[in-house]
Amino acid sequence: MQTFLIFLVAIFGYAEYFLFGRGQTYRPIVMCAVTGLALGDFKAGIIIGAQMELAFIGVQEIGLSTPQDMVSASIIGTAIAIRTNGSFSTAIAFGLPISMLVLFVQNLVYILISPLFVQKCEDIAGKGETKKFSRWAFWGGTLLHFGPSIILVTVTFVLGNYFAKTIMSFIPKFVQDGLVIASGILPAFGFAMLLEMIMKKDVFPFFFVGFLMAAYLKIPIIGIAFFGVVIVAIMYFRDEQNKNNQKEEVSTDEDDDF
Repeated sequence: MQTFLIFLVAIFGYAEYFLFGRGQTYRPIVMCAVTGLALGDFKAGIIIGAQMELAFIGVQEIGLSTPQDMVSASIIGTAIAIRTNGSFSTAIAFGLPISMLVLFVQNLVYILISPLFVQKCEDIAGKGETKKFSRWAFWGGTLLHFGPSIILVTVTFVLGNYFAKTIMSFIPKFVQDGLVIASGILPAFGFAMLLEMIMKKDVFPFFFVGFLMAAYLKIPIIGIAFFGVVIVAIMYFRDEQNKNNQKEEVSTDEDDDF
């Protein structure tokens, strides 16, 4: 039953594109919690997911960049950590290698199989079979890109159930201690990646405003978030007002010319 539930969790994670659009449901904070719920330890899933999200907070698919596969890392890392009574360091130790393996398989599919699939879709489109083309493009593309990943995650979970504790017992104590230290560094690394993305003159002042409000005014994070919502609303309505004023000016100029 747990294997079947993990299979469904993997489908939920990889099905984001045609279920929720870009709903960010593939993020560790969601996937780890759902995995914990499937394995009967929702609390551990939430805790591991929050810590893993800090490590991956700056990881985004931008342009042609392909980061680590967060779905497999979250599911397998959380599952093995729960099964072995481990912690976040255990989840990272097992999750990251699996994510790199899944990413490798995905790249192989993109390079070797996707071109053949695209050629087939072009042949169907050339015959004018629009309905068949839609089915192939949607369902075929989805299964081609995410099917191998779902199967690999499920198989890894089955193997992990039997071998995770044995593998953990063979890992030396100093290596486990190093993983604990590394797990404390990863959140800082994730925030550094996030800062690199927001280091823009139009956005960076807001970061300092939030930092000063938290550090010196002791305002809780929820309060700062509400302040952010108010600022966004003010900026939005101001921009809308400026657009309306510009439209009125253009309309007035056209009437004067007429």
